[in-house]
Amino acid sequence: MAARLAVVALLTLTVLCYSAPSRASLDHQPPFQPGFPLDPAGAGRPYLGLPFGATLAPVGVANSETMIVFATPDQVNNQLVCSGHVYAYLGDGSLRWGHGLTLTQAPGMMPSVADINGDGTNDIVAGYGEFSQACMFGGGVKAFDGSTGETLWDFSTYYTGTVSGVYSAPAIGDVNADGQPEVVFGSWNGCIYMLSHAGQPLWNLAQPDSRCTGQGYFTGQMVDSSPALADLDGDGKLEIVIGTYHTATTGYLNVHNAAGALIGQWPMDAPVTSSPAIADLDDDGVFEIVVGAGKSVNNAGHYVQALHFDPAENLVINRLKPMWTGNAAGYVPTSPAIGDLDGDGTAEVVVIAPNGDAGTTGSSVYAWHGNNGALLFSRQLCDMAGNQYVVKASPVIADVVGDEKPEIVLAEGSEVVILNADGTFYTDQSTNACEGQPSTTTLTYWTGSSLNYIPAIGALAQSDTSTIIAVGAVSTPTVTNTARLFAWGGHNSGYAPWPQFHHNPAHTGYLDNVPPLNPSGFAVSPLTSTLTDRQVITVTWSSAGSDIGSGLAGYAVVWDHASDTIPKPTSLVVSITDTITVAPGNGTWYVHLRSVDHEGNGARTTLHFGPFLLFGQHVYLSRLTAEQP
Repeated sequence: MAARLAVVALLTLTVLCYSAPSRASLDHQPPFQPGFPLDPAGAGRPYLGLPFGATLAPVGVANSETMIVFATPDQVNNQLVCSGHVYAYLGDGSLRWGHGLTLTQAPGMMPSVADINGDGTNDIVAGYGEFSQACMFGGGVKAFDGSTGETLWDFSTYYTGTVSGVYSAPAIGDVNADGQPEVVFGSWNGCIYMLSHAGQPLWNLAQPDSRCTGQGYFTGQMVDSSPALADLDGDGKLEIVIGTYHTATTGYLNVHNAAGALIGQWPMDAPVTSSPAIADLDDDGVFEIVVGAGKSVNNAGHYVQALHFDPAENLVINRLKPMWTGNAAGYVPTSPAIGDLDGDGTAEVVVIAPNGDAGTTGSSVYAWHGNNGALLFSRQLCDMAGNQYVVKASPVIADVVGDEKPEIVLAEGSEVVILNADGTFYTDQSTNACEGQPSTTTLTYWTGSSLNYIPAIGALAQSDTSTIIAVGAVSTPTVTNTARLFAWGGHNSGYAPWPQFHHNPAHTGYLDNVPPLNPSGFAVSPLTSTLTDRQVITVTWSSAGSDIGSGLAGYAVVWDHASDTIPKPTSLVVSITDTITVAPGNGTWYVHLRSVDHEGNGARTTLHFGPFLLFGQHVYLSRLTAEQP
């Protein structure tokens, strides 16, 4: 049964030539999900127009309810103040913990969600500290217990006289392979930190500057970028990939190991505010890194860079090697979204970039083939009334139509805009205002106020039969600084390779698209191509399948009368240790088996067994041992 999905996005937009939508256009608004839109009590719009976002995650292992987690500064009497709250709403629009979770300063980009204390319930980790003059100093990261909302720990990044806020969204993963999750983030004080699950700093590095107080890695300049985590060198530990400033006009992409040491670095001609993404771009079983060069600086940084990591190189500066460069019409502040748009089995890279340093003609969406950097499409953005905006919030990729082709979802102006996989407009463009490009539907997702949240798509309730889109928006029609949360119903779920910022609730920025390996060492009974009155078919294997990324989930299995059927990863899945029994009936039968990982990837090949010439009525699938090879 399909499940409802949710999208959340936060972004600041500049109206260039505003036109109001027609009443007829607004009549094609999909129905709101019950309980939405809603106005979080005391929630204000973010400072500085920086792109924020919300995070979608299950409440916990035993509770599959989805919570929508986001943070805003507080407002008092319609005035923003130097404090904030984290909100955790459920799919029915109810708030989990009363008014929310208190931050001592305005929040950073967005909270991350993972079970950091091991109790089976997902916890919330949020950065805080602002860059505005009124809230200049102080900053840190705070963790909240997912069961109670109580503070687990509060780590301060403050150093005397420095701007120390944490805008970087924390990435959560078992970086050092100790069986416990770590929390990694950057700060405006120029430091990169890795904390234990209990909030204790794990790095004690000798640094040329004391502002990290022996607890982090000093980059030399502020860090806006959010880290990505993946095992790049195959040593079983995760590497940390993050963008930094170097000077006001240059930047670096850094790779750090679990101990904090710099093990790779790539120079760029603009500060790297884009958050890197990691995936197997060329289908070779090895992960690559892709990042935008992102800040408006002297006509620089108008590109996306894809890189290989080569740990065999002796020099740190030589370990990142260029794979391809995708050129854009402006700087690239947004973070890449990755997914297979054209169905060819390899991933594409999608970003949004303003047109020129000033973005005076709005923004465009770009999609490149991951294997060679060839441009799949570029599309000028505008809303249904033809308005164009500077878009700094990242896109997401998910099938919200149910046609097994992913759509690109983004927030622009007062509207959620959806593009088809080929770059054409799905949402209403009846005015043909954007490059004279018509749309495939008359649907509109109009909020009536500027949107400041990166979209996110995910299941809100397991019993639902459709998908939804939820969007966090800023400004009600009557109050300037109020946040609002939207959700629309009536969609279908499907392939969702990059459904929210940095791919998942833990914001690891890593897409596991490397297929798992099939099992081996097979024996079947009865013999194939032999008429038998046996009542069962037994297929056994001595070595289980395996997966280097998210781990093996099980096996997709189909039995039918065709010799070459390829099971979809969503087919009946046999767990690693289970045995199943089915009743195929008399006739000629084939059994087809394919490994599936936890990310939903199927093995590149399918194992076919048969023909079995049966009078019996059962097929057993089992394995000889539950141990991994």
